[in-house]
Amino acid sequence: MLSLRNKRESFTLLNTPVVFFILITITILRIYSLYISPIELSVDEAQYWHWSRNIDFGYFTKPPLIAWLIGFSTFIFGNEEWAVRLFAPITHLFISLVLWGIAKYVFGANSGKIAALIWIFTPAASLGGFIISTDTPLLLFWSLSLLFLLISLRQNSSFTSLFVGIFLGFAFLSKYAALYFLIFFIIWWLIYDRSAFLSIKNILIILFTSFLIASTNLYWNYLNDYATINHTISNANLSVITLNYNNVINFLSSQFLVFGPLLFLLYLLVIINSLFKDREISLLAMISFPIIILITVQSFLKIANANWAVTAYIGATLVISYYVIMTRSTVFKIIFYLGLFLNIAISAYILTITINGSFYPLNLKSNPLRKNLGFENLASKIHETFREEKVSKIIFEKRGDISRFNYYLNKHNNNMKDKIFIKTDSLVPGNFYELNFNYDLTNKTVGETILIVKNFPDISETDFNLNEIKFIKSISTKTVQNLKRTYYLYIGETR
Repeated sequence: MLSLRNKRESFTLLNTPVVFFILITITILRIYSLYISPIELSVDEAQYWHWSRNIDFGYFTKPPLIAWLIGFSTFIFGNEEWAVRLFAPITHLFISLVLWGIAKYVFGANSGKIAALIWIFTPAASLGGFIISTDTPLLLFWSLSLLFLLISLRQNSSFTSLFVGIFLGFAFLSKYAALYFLIFFIIWWLIYDRSAFLSIKNILIILFTSFLIASTNLYWNYLNDYATINHTISNANLSVITLNYNNVINFLSSQFLVFGPLLFLLYLLVIINSLFKDREISLLAMISFPIIILITVQSFLKIANANWAVTAYIGATLVISYYVIMTRSTVFKIIFYLGLFLNIAISAYILTITINGSFYPLNLKSNPLRKNLGFENLASKIHETFREEKVSKIIFEKRGDISRFNYYLNKHNNNMKDKIFIKTDSLVPGNFYELNFNYDLTNKTVGETILIVKNFPDISETDFNLNEIKFIKSISTKTVQNLKRTYYLYIGETR
């Protein structure tokens, strides 16, 4: 398996120390790439950092665990971008190790090593090792839940069922998509098991324990008018149905990039057959394939992002690791090897993008990196104007602006805390900033100097309720190629 041979010796890439060395080396390279990368925080990452300044059991759009992780890493290492993202590559290393353990326990030693290598090189893990997101801890606790569930199936153990519930509860505190695990696991149990290997008592232990852990966030929602739950329901609202086949095509094609082009193809070829295998394989199929089907339907009815089905690829990784070892098909193994090496190449390319902040040698017409460059430079110019004009408050008009500028204006000394606000005409808050930093709802003193930061040079369309609003200057910075990002600064005094 994956061996390089000559007359003198046999060297296998499935040697345990070699696989472990590969996992550690890739993780170290990803951490190093974070440290030197010029790519700045995304909108969501900056918002998660803001949440981490105030540890709680919930936030406006997400459960709390992402903020806890960032709060921990930045408490130790400071507020630099690499520290905000630090747990991303480390968590994907842990996921690989957990998948190694699962596949080894269920299918054998070689299958475990293959599962670890598949995951660490998936595009999802390669990109997810650079971006800190709610998917990252979700995938780890999903994997841990699956590990102890498979142990429980073989032992019918109340003790291991307790751990299934604990880790499933933490998965819920990471992202509400953890409910997919519970829903499809229960469906699997009703179809395939019905107390044959896992008793109803242990099912109840899993349900009760997971609910107990998740209840901390549920109680927070109760105290905050169900803010996160209502936001999640709103995102999934199917009252406006598009029935757009293009969305389906876009979503399904994106899955070839999430898991890897050839490995996703292999998964599709074997998944139906997997539903009729033994209890372990059928479980892995049930907590992966229906998720892809569900999100595909969602994409047809409304829209779906590429990462919404990412939890399916925990099971997919394990399914493929099983077939690679068990199949006698040479064609299957050749496609697998090619798919793995293709994923390695994609992973290496993502690493170079991270390090260089460039898609070279590709020349993209619409370079997505432009969205994450230039904000620190612009923030220093805004801060300079803030001091010169003796400003008391800064107003932005878009979540994408306030999120990132709040980070870069408070990154080093937090002097701008509670001085940055958003101007919105929305009657119902649509995001964290509109709920908590609405300029119109703040206490203001007559004569305060207010700095307005706009994306375009027109102040007339918005009523800021200020006296003598005047243009100060425009500020610009280069992003990618010949593109620039420009903002227009105005000041006025409160009435």
